[in-house]
Amino acid sequence: MEARLEVTPFCTVALPESWSAALAQGKISIPDSVRLYALAVAADGSRVLGKLYSDTGSGVVSVDRQGAITQIGATGDWRQHRLIAGAFDGRWVVWSEGHSAEDSNDWDILAGDSRSGAAFVIATAPRVNGAPVSGPYIIPVVSQGKAAWVQANQSGQFEVHLYDLAAREDRVLSAGNALPPIVFWGSRLLWGERFTENGQEAGQLVMIDATTGKHLEVPEPLASIRQLGSQSLGASGDLVAWSEDPHSVTVWRTGAKKAQQIFVDRNGQVDWIAVAGDLVAWRGLKAPMVADLRSHSIAPLTEENGSVVTNGKALLLSKIVGPRVHSDDPLTRNVEETDVVDVTKLPPLPKCPS
Repeated sequence: MEARLEVTPFCTVALPESWSAALAQGKISIPDSVRLYALAVAADGSRVLGKLYSDTGSGVVSVDRQGAITQIGATGDWRQHRLIAGAFDGRWVVWSEGHSAEDSNDWDILAGDSRSGAAFVIATAPRVNGAPVSGPYIIPVVSQGKAAWVQANQSGQFEVHLYDLAAREDRVLSAGNALPPIVFWGSRLLWGERFTENGQEAGQLVMIDATTGKHLEVPEPLASIRQLGSQSLGASGDLVAWSEDPHSVTVWRTGAKKAQQIFVDRNGQVDWIAVAGDLVAWRGLKAPMVADLRSHSIAPLTEENGSVVTNGKALLLSKIVGPRVHSDDPLTRNVEETDVVDVTKLPPLPKCPS
């Protein structure tokens, strides 16, 4: 897609105090006696969804900005139920849990209705002769009452599932060629699929209308993508961001003639891309990074470690605070701080020095 790509390297700047203060103001306060590992945020930033651990048990909860906790799904012994990932659409929260520290292929996907508090299993790992089939990490997404994910089937082929949470109906959209990740882009669903080009395996984006299930034409320059990095596709509003390798970030805004490659670092790392407003975030080699399309600059969000989740105009930053502890027990391992900010209220990052 060289003819449809502009290379526009952004410079790296320090995170300004205005951003640090906004994140600190958005800190979610919870009792010291529990641990919260955030996995999703409401689109308006009004609450965080995550896995909560306490002396009395564990479960998926909703926490508002004042720290009030509402339980959605109890999961019992944390040793048998390890959180993988999750998402929230304003009503429904979906999450995946692993049942083994040694085998990531043994999983369930659950859904919880934040209105009623009811939770139920929507998918389980396929098995052959009692053993789970090897497949991708299960990263469910949800929008407007529909959950979607990529998993292996019993034959080991990757397939795309779309699940109607109100009707409790599962539908396989693609079987055999799917490539994770999968993302909602408004009412559309985007994912990659393998194909052979000039005798070599390549990838291309597929897009459907998640309401009707109808396949849609992928617009250029997205149609020219031939490779996607692992967990490196994000979309929100009129913006799509992706990585074609583990070292770069490319963005495209609806209506633009060309995509822009905004980050290239052969010694860097790019995965877990997330989009909110004019910001594109990803997990870097040492810290989560954010690119501001308004100022053409990039800044680390923490000194080291941390993760970013976005939804609508909300950005959720999780970071380790205090001493680092290596432990399998979630009540004694690292303490995480959860900060939520409305990205439309953040000033642009500093521009690059002339």
